[in-house]
Amino acid sequence: MYNKEPRSIITDGDRAMRKAIRLVLPNTDHRLCTWHIERNAAKYLHHSMLPGFRRLIYTRGTPETFESRWQSFLKQHINTGKRRRRRKHRRWLTKMYVIRRLWAASYLKNKYFLGAKSNQRSESLNSRLQKHLDRKMTLYDMVDHYFHCLSRIRRNESQLDCEASQSIPVATTEHQVLETSAAKCFTPSNFYLVQKEIERAGMYDTVEILETELSTKYIIAARDGRKVFEVDCDDEETLANVSCSCLKFECEGIPCCHIMVVLIRLGVAMPQCCVLNRWTLNSKSVSGTDTSDHVRSMKGTRLNELYNLAKPVFEEASCSIDDFLRWKQILQHERNEKRKRDGIDGECSHAEDHENNVEVEAEQINVQDPETVQGKGAPKRMKGFLEKPAKRRCSQCKAIDHDIRTCPKIKRRR
Repeated sequence: MYNKEPRSIITDGDRAMRKAIRLVLPNTDHRLCTWHIERNAAKYLHHSMLPGFRRLIYTRGTPETFESRWQSFLKQHINTGKRRRRRKHRRWLTKMYVIRRLWAASYLKNKYFLGAKSNQRSESLNSRLQKHLDRKMTLYDMVDHYFHCLSRIRRNESQLDCEASQSIPVATTEHQVLETSAAKCFTPSNFYLVQKEIERAGMYDTVEILETELSTKYIIAARDGRKVFEVDCDDEETLANVSCSCLKFECEGIPCCHIMVVLIRLGVAMPQCCVLNRWTLNSKSVSGTDTSDHVRSMKGTRLNELYNLAKPVFEEASCSIDDFLRWKQILQHERNEKRKRDGIDGECSHAEDHENNVEVEAEQINVQDPETVQGKGAPKRMKGFLEKPAKRRCSQCKAIDHDIRTCPKIKRRR
């Protein structure tokens, strides 16, 4: 990843992974996969406790509200199930309470996960790869199968890119200015999410407007009066920055319905501050230099690293004319000096680069196929976490309460 830390990571409940992420990537937002949590909940908890525990996972709120809900959940289900099951419930719930900051929505409210709650994307690719894998398959066949799966994903992505560039979604709400501007900048799948937020804006009203010298604060409340949110606008003319107290845009990258209420009130188009570049139609064209031809070379690696280091510096320099002129002069000076050096000892540098490339190509490792190991029995089928175990039946009369050794029909024959 060219020495860049990821913004967020979703894993299962492995302790070694949690410890490694905490030590190596302390600035990365980490959460546990909700699919694995629900699977373990169905394994360790009574079936009557599952709906209440799911509400603890997905219901947003403050940490204080989560603590109160947790205590009421324990009081309600403290005597659920048999005595042995109760001990099992308490041990697992105690362990989950210790790591509640990694799975409860109340503690993950301010984290940056773009709406993702599970590692379903990687699991779907794993299932696709494992569908046609065989223990007798050679390493070459496995790599060929891997690239075949990737080609299918890339083909679908190219088809969606073509459809997005050649079509515009239809506006369905009465706020044509806001919806049309969103359709021109967002991809279709993300536009439909924005469209839902525009439709939900009809459920809220502007209660109060507080103006200051630097910004304007809008108090947005639901029509039933239960929830109140605050939307801050730095400048109503340019809309340089718009933020909401629900933090939906900061966490999921999609502007919330409370911001839509303010934009509809002002009668403006979708501002640039409410659009993430990664959700736009031209995200690939402005994502940086095209390094597809150099991705397997040392040149491409160095080029990407230099680009990632220079991009934030140049973005800040473009905001000021003095910084812009200073960096422009520095780059022009360095380019002229390099041309002078290339003119003097260009032949030597060319020979050195050729030798380095030969050394890199020579340092290739020949990977052989692994040794074939005799399998131990037939592979077991993976059962779903909600699938009940099959009850054992008598092979003679197909009854459940006994087996063939104690079958009454056999005893009668004897």
